[in-house]
Amino acid sequence: MAYARMLIETEGLTKQFERRRPSRRPWDIVKRRSVPVPDPVVAVDDVTLWVRAGEVYGLLGPNGAGKTTMARMLSTLLEPTAGTARICGFDSLRDAGAVRARIGVMFAGERGVYWRLTGRENLEIFGRLQFMPGQAINERAGSLLEHLGLAEQADDLVETYSTGMKQRLNLARSLLHDPPVLLLDEPTAALDPAAARATRELIRTLQGAGKAVLLTTHNMHEADEVCDRVGIINEGRLVAEDRPAALIASAGIEPRLELQLRGDVAAARRNLAADALWWGEVQEDGTIAVAVSAPAGWRSAERVAARLTEAGVTVIESRLREATLEDAFIKLTGSRLGGSFESI
Repeated sequence: MAYARMLIETEGLTKQFERRRPSRRPWDIVKRRSVPVPDPVVAVDDVTLWVRAGEVYGLLGPNGAGKTTMARMLSTLLEPTAGTARICGFDSLRDAGAVRARIGVMFAGERGVYWRLTGRENLEIFGRLQFMPGQAINERAGSLLEHLGLAEQADDLVETYSTGMKQRLNLARSLLHDPPVLLLDEPTAALDPAAARATRELIRTLQGAGKAVLLTTHNMHEADEVCDRVGIINEGRLVAEDRPAALIASAGIEPRLELQLRGDVAAARRNLAADALWWGEVQEDGTIAVAVSAPAGWRSAERVAARLTEAGVTVIESRLREATLEDAFIKLTGSRLGGSFESI
């Protein structure tokens, strides 16, 4: 990996969108008042990153953080306001044709394919647009349709597909010409668990084949499982970048012990007052959920349980929860990507 060629490179990449100037109202004209021009929206702000061959790079960020704008600039669909983007050494502005021939792009949503054609016909058309030989199209399309679970519906019209099936066909389209670089925007969104797992396995296969993959995702488990490195983007800026385990460690978040208790709640609170970080609501059956810091792991858990038992509080259930990538993300950005926290 250390000597693999860099296939995706950005340096100081920036994109600003001009806001529309408000219309002048009649009284503005009468009073000869000018309408101020609003400041531009900075969607991506001075981002420098790289992805090597055989590497999966996860780009994480809340909605509106700039993830899709980054992918659109890398795929030549948007011109950067400043900075450079290179794919396989080709500049996204000066060598746009060479860049397009070397990338497979999948954006979130269902409109990447033609609904009035069958799945197989879609792949045939996109293969011809990439100047692929007919036999290569048939072989490659058949393999992708089989792997992504679409073989039985390959000759059905896409308008009859479910959202997840359209998503998988969109992924097959981006992989058809076997590009060295893949830009995948939420590739497992709307997929059922089995299809999402198959997609993650496919991404790992592509990684083993030497592809460079830029993956945007809201799924923290997916990022932790699939990505070699993760970049966290917030308000257009890359605020952190490292291996998932290193990001978690650098956030300095201690493990926490989640307890389900019954008994004298006031005694439990007094015993754990120095360490308690989160307290839940008392349950209908009289139990209470509580979480305390556990810097020494299970040794801490044993000490906490012993203290509570001595205070006459019954520990019904205990679980040690290690810090996760979501914890690191929240600490670094002050927000979360979506979904709900695990209740305690």
